[in-house]
Formats: sequence, structure tokens, C-alpha cells
Amino acid sequence: MTEPAPAQTATTNLTRLLCLAVAGAAIIFGFFSISSFLAQAWLPGPALAAAAWAASFGLPVTLGLSVRWGSRRILHGIVLAEVICFVVILGFWLVARAGPLPVDADIPWVITFTGVPCVAVAIFARERLAWAFAVFACTLSAWVRFATSAEANPALVGLADGLYSLLLVSVFVSLTLAARRAAARVDEATLLTRQAEEHRAARVARRQERLTIDALVHDSVISTLLMAGLGRTLPAVVSEHASKTLTQLDALRAPPVQPVVLVSEVVGRIERLVHQIAPDAAVRVENPPRAGEHTAVERTVPSVAVTGILGAVGEALRNSVVSAAGPTTAAGAATIRRVRRTVTVLSTPDGFQVTVSDNGVGFDPARVPPQRLGIAQSIVGRMDRVPGGAAHVRSAPGRGTDVVVAWAPNRRAQAVPALAALATAATTLVEPNPLLELVETPRPIFANAPRPLVEPVETPHPALTNARTPHERRATERRPESPAPSWTDTDTDTDPDTDPVSLARTLDLTTPMARLILALFVLVHGLLAILALVPGRPLALIAGAYLAIMLSGVTLMRRTAHPFPRAQVAVALVLSGLGAVMMFAYLPAHSSAPFAHWHLGAITLILLVLAARGQIRSAWMGYAVLAALALAWAVSTGQPAFTGTQLVSRHAGTLLAGSLFVVGLGRSERDLRVLNQVDLARARRDATTVAAIDERKAALVRVNALARPTLLRLAEPHALTAAERTQCLLIEATLRDVIRGRVLFVPPVIAAVNAARQRGVEVTVLDDSAESPPEQLDTLARTVADVLDSTEHGRITVRVLPAGRANVATLVIDSGVPCILTVGPDGVLRG
Repeated sequence: MTEPAPAQTATTNLTRLLCLAVAGAAIIFGFFSISSFLAQAWLPGPALAAAAWAASFGLPVTLGLSVRWGSRRILHGIVLAEVICFVVILGFWLVARAGPLPVDADIPWVITFTGVPCVAVAIFARERLAWAFAVFACTLSAWVRFATSAEANPALVGLADGLYSLLLVSVFVSLTLAARRAAARVDEATLLTRQAEEHRAARVARRQERLTIDALVHDSVISTLLMAGLGRTLPAVVSEHASKTLTQLDALRAPPVQPVVLVSEVVGRIERLVHQIAPDAAVRVENPPRAGEHTAVERTVPSVAVTGILGAVGEALRNSVVSAAGPTTAAGAATIRRVRRTVTVLSTPDGFQVTVSDNGVGFDPARVPPQRLGIAQSIVGRMDRVPGGAAHVRSAPGRGTDVVVAWAPNRRAQAVPALAALATAATTLVEPNPLLELVETPRPIFANAPRPLVEPVETPHPALTNARTPHERRATERRPESPAPSWTDTDTDTDPDTDPVSLARTLDLTTPMARLILALFVLVHGLLAILALVPGRPLALIAGAYLAIMLSGVTLMRRTAHPFPRAQVAVALVLSGLGAVMMFAYLPAHSSAPFAHWHLGAITLILLVLAARGQIRSAWMGYAVLAALALAWAVSTGQPAFTGTQLVSRHAGTLLAGSLFVVGLGRSERDLRVLNQVDLARARRDATTVAAIDERKAALVRVNALARPTLLRLAEPHALTAAERTQCLLIEATLRDVIRGRVLFVPPVIAAVNAARQRGVEVTVLDDSAESPPEQLDTLARTVADVLDSTEHGRITVRVLPAGRANVATLVIDSGVPCILTVGPDGVLRG
């Protein structure tokens, strides 16, 4: 059995997106590192150097390509290999490549990849481990920079470079961990919502089904017993009514058409079918049906779909048995060919799929004669006639045959785009549904499907409300049910409380970690500004640039509502632009100071945070202005325009990787909303159906246990004795207790009520508690039973009160001296 397919949750979908983001970042930074790599690849040899660069670039890309099919263990292995490769390459630089690099290429190409393995670790590891590795990687990066720097003060350069790397890596690691926490909260909220909806739907379905059974019991069973007990009806008429009642009970016990079938039952039928037709075939069940982590009830499949699937699978198996081994020889003996057959069953929230595969001789489907109806009608045509059904036959001469049969009711809603490469386009969190690959044109969902046993419900039906007692209606008015959370497929302007994984709305920049990153931002760029000082230039310009850029960063850290205020965006951009202008005015045409253009990286980080807060367009507008300023500075100082372009292009990868991640996350939010809406409706439908079936079974068992033996005797025409009539009246009264006093239909009360009635006491049991029975029900039952046992004659009415009252029950006794007794929540009887 293969590993079950992961559920469509925010966490698993976010993991896919983050892995693709790592792959995209590797492509981006790998492209920008080519020039440095070519200038530094002379030792220990071009081949080994190329292999190291390819591993640094290829392992993250492999992670992105593997996320669609790889298990979590495989993805962990790729990340571990990426970490080991990165550390080994840095160690090689420290051991074998220590020494100053050329001035124009003094930044080792490997440290440009520092953030990639750090984010990869943050995708899967615990937060402490992710931060520990980030600090370790940046420390190694700083050490390599120190060992290879050609500057006059390499220690200070290595320290500044390491701190800047830590700052940049911290931003991406923080975004990754924040998204993981948001996804975990969404999964928890989604699970609670699904369970609440399942509970509500099941509760209302049970009540509706109970009313259906109660109506039958009242109109048929109780009326027949009452006719027999009163002795005013001819035995032949009583016999006829009893026979009709038994027929109605049998019809409910074994409905002629079962509207839905549990997935586990479908799997069992498929296994029996395979054993009958092809006993040597192996049956594999992927994602086995069971109530588990994400749902409290088992999934179901409409019976019409089950019939079509079984018929198509049976035809596919028969064709395989007859034809897969190849044609017979002239002598009539079959060509020797061992055929392996596999039947794979896949059950997911999106539908149900069966694949019949063999490694036989195969055939060309295009050359099948039109008069052969096995494929066209018995497989493909059969499933085309099933609402939500589809079938596809894949085969080629000498390559075996695969017959895929599927039922996917929500094909149109589930048709989300496939994951695209993050380096070229934004991605989605949703993995394409394998059941949808069979579909070419959408069709109406359940256009001709049979009506389910009980319709899925969100709120009680008006007929159900009208059927309640006045006490029930008043109780319901006092306790209104909260409306179910509604998942709406809207665009980005949705309610923050219902937005699944909104990074812009969950990114809290007022946490201690965010403040620590801000402090690091101020410290690092203060150090870089000091290193960029040029003797003889106006100190006020660089100081003003530093203050403006720092204030811009502080502006983005304030807690604000969503969407991010435009005025605050404008302030951040204006301050960043002002800082850039002042810094460009400060810099001479050719500056030998290290980190002379520190302001470009600082402003890029500000724009990255702005994009993460949902302002991607504003971030790129700011970057365009920054690029224009760099270009103008280069031209105004007599340098080639390419120089200005080269300065800002170094930081484009940072903003591009962050922007693509945010865009992909935003699109995935909308797809996840659609999936949650469909999943919630499916859970509600399944809970409704299963609860109705369970309630019907339980009610029929109870009615048959109480009344069937007597009804069988009444079905045979004969004059009833006084004892038989008395027995009919006792059973009739007991069935009324089941309907009117359900919560007290428990062994102590049942025995006490029957004993009291046999003594001649008229007992009435009423339940006004609706769906909120008393918490101390056992204590209440014992108290009521004691009062009944002590009553020798007269009348007694027991009533369970609606929830929220000071008392849980009242007992009105008319046994010579009328009195009313109350029972408190603690079960104590009060006069």
C-alpha cells in the first residue's frame, strides 16, 4: 500500500508553496551569482567547482520539483542534503580558498545562497532549530567573507557582511515561520468549523428522521395497538392493520434503493468483485476510508455511482483476463505470458477512483472496431451516464493497459490551475485533483442524481420548527444557534476573520522577534553607513539619509488595520526616496569604501516588508523609483548607465522572490476558500446521511423490540383475551413515552412506569428539553423512578423542562391530594 495522499489543508498546501518558493529563489540567486562564480571557479578545478555550484543551485530546485509527489521523508532528505552541501562548500572555502579575492569579485559566490538553505530548514524544522541554523549559516558566511576579503580591514568587512546576511535571512525566516503559524491556526479553525457543522447537520438530520419514524409509529403502530387494546374493532380489521404496519416497518428496515453507500462498503464490494473475476489480481487501497483527523464521519458515494463503478471495473477485469495474455496459437494454446493485474482504489474528499492496470500485451484504442461495445459502452459510456462520473482507457501495444474509473462530483469547482514555477509565475497552494484529469468538459453536478435520504441541512426546516412544542419553541428562541461560518469565494477584499492564510493580515510586526529584527536593521545599517564614510564629503547628507531610511522602516512596524493605510505607505516611500536622494548626493563617482551603496539593500528590505503587508504594487513602484535614481546618479557622475542598472539589479532577486511568494500565497488563499466551502458542504451532507441512517436503524430496532412480537400475533385474526388487550395498551403507552418523553426513556424510568401502569396509575411522560437534556440525567431518572414507585393510584405527569430553567423537571401528582414536585439540577426533589 502506498502512502496516503496528504489532505488538502492549509499547512500541507503552504509547505508546497514554500518549497516552490525556495526553488524559485535558488533560480533567481543562481542567475545573479553566475558572474561571480565564473570569476572565482579556478580552484580546485573547473569540474569540481561547477559540481559545487550545480549542487547549490540544483538541490533547492529538486525540492521544488519533488514537492508534488515526494513524501515528507523525501523532502526532509533533500533539505538535509542541501544543508550539508552548503556547509561543506563553506568549509572548503575556509580550508582551501582562504585568501584575498580580486577586488572586483571579492564576494564568494556561495554566500549569495545563504538564505536559500535557511528558508528550506525553516519550512520543516522547529522554530528554535530554524533560528539556530540561520545564525550558524550567517556566522560561517561572515567567516568566509573575512577570509577572502581584499579590503584593508577584512575583520570589520566580514562582521558587517555577516550581520547584513543575518538581517536578510531573518526577514525571510520570519515570514516563513509566520506563514506556518497562520496555516496551523487556519487548519485548527477549519477542523473546528467542520466538526461543528457535522454536529449541527447530524443533530438536525437525526431529529428529522426521528419525526419521520415517530409519524409512522403514531399513525400505524400505536393506532393498531390502540384498536386492539380497546377491543372495539373486529379482529379481521385489526389483523389487516397489523399486516400493513409490519410491511411498512420492513420497508423502512430494508429500503428498496439505498441513496448512498459508505466508502468502506464500496471498497468491500470491489474486493469481492475482483476475487470473483480475477483472483490473482492485487487490490491496493490508497487513503483508506475512515473517520480520522479531519472528519468525524466516513465519506459516502451515491449508489448510482457505485453501480456504474462496479460495472465498469468488472468489464475492465473481464477484458484483462480474456485479452491481456495475448492471442492464442494456431493449436489453440495461449501464448505464455505472465500478466500482473492491480486494482488501485483511491478515496479522497474530491471523489472516488478505481484504476485497473495490467502489464499485458496492450492494444491501440484508436483501432478498436466501433461494433465492439466493451470499452465504448460498458466502461466509458457507462460512467458518462453517471452524474459526476468519468472513465479513461490508456493502452499501447506491448505496454499494458490502464482503465481509470472515477466519480468526482465537484469537478467544476475543483478545477484549479496547476502549480506553476515560482520563478516565472505566482503559484497556488492547491495540488491538482487527480480525479479531474479524466474530465474534458464540465457537466452539471448531480444533474440526475437520486435525491438523498435526508437533505443536508444548515438550519432546521420550518416544518420541524412548527412540530415543536411551545416549550421547545421558547427554548429555541432563548438559545438561537449561531450561523455557520460561510466560506465565500471573494477576491482580496474579504473579511479578515475569514481569510484562510493571509500573510498580510497575520504578519504582526510588533512582536519581540520583529522588534529584534528592527533593532538589527538599525544596527547593521548604522555600521554599514560608518564603513561607507568618504573623507571630505558632507557628513550631514549621509546622516540624514540614514535617519530617513531608518524612520521609513520604523513606520512599517506599527500595528495597523488591514488594508495597510495608503498614507502610511506614502510616508514610507517618501522617506525611503529622500534617503536614497541624499545618499546618492553624498557618494562620489568612484568610491573605494566597502558597502558604499548600503542604502540600496536597506530600501529593498523596506520594500520587501511593504510587499509582505499586501502592498506589492507600491513596493515595485518604489523599486522603479530607486532604479531611476541609481541610473540618474550614474549618468550625472559621468559613469555608464549600465553601472546604475547593475547596482540596483543586485537587489532585484530579494524583492522578486518575496513578491512571488506573497502573490502565490494570496492566490492560494482564494483556492483554499473554495476547497473549504466544498469540503464543508460535503461534510455536512455526509454527516446528514450517516446520522439519518443511524437514527433510522436505532429507531427501528427499538420499535421492533417493543411492538413486533405483538403485531405478529395481531396479524393472525383471532379474538383477543383481556390480558392481550391490556398488553397492547401497555405497549401503546410505552411507544408514546418513546415519542413524547424520549430523554426519560431509560431503564430505571421504563421499569417504574410499567410497574405503575400495571397498578392502575395513569402515567404521562413529556420531554421539553429539545436537544439539551439535563446534565445529571442518571440522578434525575432515579428520582423520577422513586416517585413513581411510591405512587399507588391516581395520575402523575412527569415533564422535563427546557434548558436554562432553575429546575430540570416537574412532577404533577393527583393521588387524592394534588401536588407539584420539582427536581433541581442536583437531582434533589423539592415540594
